[in-house]
Amino acid sequence: MLATAKTLIAYRAAIVPRARREIRRWAHAAEAIPDPSLRQAATSAIATDTGNALAISALAATAPRRSRRRTVELVVTYQVLVDYIDRLNEGVCLGQLLRGLRVGLALSSALAEPASPIEVDPLGDDGGYLAGLVASCRERLWSLPSAAAIQQQARTAATRCSEALAYTHTAAAKGALVEVRRWTTSQNAPGRYSWWELAAGGTSNIAVTALLAAASDPETTAADAVKVATAYWPHICVLSTMLDSLVDFERDAITGEFSFVSHYAGAAAAGEGLIRAAGLSLAATRSLRHGRIHAMIVYGVAGYYAASAARGSLASSIAPRLLTSLGPTAMPIVLTLHASHRIRASRETLSGLGEPRSPTTRSTRRDSLPDAMAEQVPAVGDILTTIERRDWRRLERLLDPNVHWTTATEEHLHGPAEVIDRLVDDPPPGAPAYHEMQDGMLVRWIDTPG
Repeated sequence: MLATAKTLIAYRAAIVPRARREIRRWAHAAEAIPDPSLRQAATSAIATDTGNALAISALAATAPRRSRRRTVELVVTYQVLVDYIDRLNEGVCLGQLLRGLRVGLALSSALAEPASPIEVDPLGDDGGYLAGLVASCRERLWSLPSAAAIQQQARTAATRCSEALAYTHTAAAKGALVEVRRWTTSQNAPGRYSWWELAAGGTSNIAVTALLAAASDPETTAADAVKVATAYWPHICVLSTMLDSLVDFERDAITGEFSFVSHYAGAAAAGEGLIRAAGLSLAATRSLRHGRIHAMIVYGVAGYYAASAARGSLASSIAPRLLTSLGPTAMPIVLTLHASHRIRASRETLSGLGEPRSPTTRSTRRDSLPDAMAEQVPAVGDILTTIERRDWRRLERLLDPNVHWTTATEEHLHGPAEVIDRLVDDPPPGAPAYHEMQDGMLVRWIDTPG
C-alpha cells in the first residue's frame, strides 16, 4: 500500500505538470482553427475534457524514467485527439454514420509510421489541427523503443474505439439501435458481455493508451501487447464506461440522453453485470507487467464512481457491493476518493460551480481518477515512511496533540504518546482506510481492517 501511495505522489509531482503543459499547447492550437464550428468543437473538448488527459497520463508511471516525458506527451496528445473526434461525432457528424466513421479513421492513422501519408478528413478548414494531432502522436510513438511491438494491437483498439463512437452517437441521434447492435456482434470479446456493455466499452480508448504506455518499455514484446489488449478489452473498457453511465442513470432518464445502463432488465441485473465486469477487470491485471499500477486503475475507476453516486440513486445501491467484491486492498483508495469527492463538491458549491453538469460535460469524469487520488496521499506517504524509519520524534511533530487513531482491531488511541507507544511494538501499518489532516498535522487515522 505504501508503494501505491508513492506511485501516486510521483504521478502528481512529475507527470501532471508535463501533462498540463501539453494540454496548453493543444489549447493554443485549437484557438487558431479558422472554421468556427470546428474551433468550437476543439476548444470545448479541451476545456471540458482536460481531466481525461490529465488522468490518462497516470499510465506513464509504467514508463522508464528516460522515456517518461515522451510517454506523457504521447498519451496526452492521443487523448486530446480522441476527445476531439468524440466531439465531432456529437456535433458536426451528428446522426451521419459514414461521416463519423470517416473522421474516426484519424485514431488509427495516429499510430502509423511517421513516413506514412496522413489521410484524414478534417471536415473543413481546421488549419491543419487534426493532421497536427496525428503527426505528433506518430512522432512520439515511434521515438519509443517498443512501438513496433504494440502497433498492431493498438491500431485494432483504435479502430474499435472510432467505430463505437460513430455507431453509438448515431444510435443516440436517431433513436435506432439496429446498427450498433449489429456492430457489437462483430467484435471479438470474451466474457459473455451484452450488446450494450460492448457498445459502451467500445467507446473507451483506455486500451489504446495502455498500449502506448507499454511502448515506452524496451522489454515490451508483441506477446506483452496482446496481454495488455486482452486485459483492457473488453473488461476494463466496459467497467469504466458502464460505471459512468450508472452514475448518470437518473439524469439521463430526465434529459432523454442515451443510457447504456437502462438496457439492463433491472437494478439487480445491473448490479450483477457491473460486479462481474469489475471482477474480470481486476483478474485481468494480474498477468500484466506493472500489474500493480493497472490494478490501481481498476480500484480508482470503481472508487471514483462510487464516490460520485448521489444518495438514493441506483449507483448508491450498487456501489457498496461492487466495492466489497474488489476486496480490502481497494479500500484505502476508495475511501480516499470519497473524501476527495466531498472536498471538491464543497469547493465547487462555495465557488458557484456546483451546478448540474450539462450533457456535454459527461466525459470530464470518466478518467479523472488518479488526479483526485494523488491530492490526498502525500501526507499518508510521509507518515508511513516516517513510521517505517522508526523516526518517532518526527512522527510526533506530524501528529496533532488531539490525534485520534483507530487500529485495525478497532482499538482507539488518543494523543501522540499513545499512538507512538503502540507503533513502537507493532509492525508498520498499511495505508489507512481514512485519514484527516488539519493545518498540516494528522488529526484522524483509521487503519484498514484485517
